[in-house]
Amino acid sequence: MRKMFLCTLLVMGAMNFCFGQMNIKTERITVKTYDTNGLLEQFQLMGSEAVDFDIPAYIKNNDHLERLTINGTLGTKLSKTIIKFDSKNQENPNSEYICKDTQEKSTPLIGIWGTGRNDLLGVNIEEVIPHTAAAIAGINANESIIEFDGEALNSFCDLQAAVKASTIGNSVELKLKNGERQYSKYVKVGSRGITTVNYKYCDEEPLQLITASNPNSEISLTSYPNPTSATSHVNFNSTSEEDIIFTVTDIAGSLIHKEVIIDFNGSLRLDYDLNNQNDGTYILSIQQGKDFYSNKVQLIK
Repeated sequence: MRKMFLCTLLVMGAMNFCFGQMNIKTERITVKTYDTNGLLEQFQLMGSEAVDFDIPAYIKNNDHLERLTINGTLGTKLSKTIIKFDSKNQENPNSEYICKDTQEKSTPLIGIWGTGRNDLLGVNIEEVIPHTAAAIAGINANESIIEFDGEALNSFCDLQAAVKASTIGNSVELKLKNGERQYSKYVKVGSRGITTVNYKYCDEEPLQLITASNPNSEISLTSYPNPTSATSHVNFNSTSEEDIIFTVTDIAGSLIHKEVIIDFNGSLRLDYDLNNQNDGTYILSIQQGKDFYSNKVQLIK
């Protein structure tokens, strides 16, 4: 029997497996509760229920249980958030507050959905994700990739592994085929943001994290355009005139820029230039007192 691979997955470099489903959006949280006899209850939240689930409140309301675990994934084509909590592993289980220990990293991304060819000579491109490196390079869905930076491809898994091994910001050569015609296009490898959030008990009240603006609120942080090729226009409005701290970090959490703005009068307008940075995801944040606001911006030159 001829061996044939069918791997249909967004090339993101974060996975070490291939499977045949186009999982464009993932919103899933699994909760398990335990008593002294073992598993007491298990349920799963999907879609908007997962997104709106108040994890800190649920943890506090169930801290009498023998054990509580919460695990989930919230993801799109360009980003993924992994959620973790296990009451068994807590150092301060009697603390009053619930905090988030957040770790962020970026993985190589070119932005292609595809399947391995029946003849095992490359990958048929099914979809190119807008605003990604492949789209900017002019890669089209009617093309096939037969080589990635000089390495022949026999399956979509091969392409996934090649992207994973590449370096964000580097230019790679894709040898393409369309009918009988063969040619090359050059792609600057982009990135996909992966955030891991570990919930834990803490002794101090955490900052209030607000990641999206509420149109009915007088407090908001917006930044545009997104994606941007260089400059991000930042607008912040607040009912408080307390000083603010503006920071920019990369997806790995490294600080790129920080400034304190005093004599804040309730409205801030500034332009931040990302032109000296590599393509990828950046976090624009404003802290005011105990409130913390942030937006993610994708830089694609």
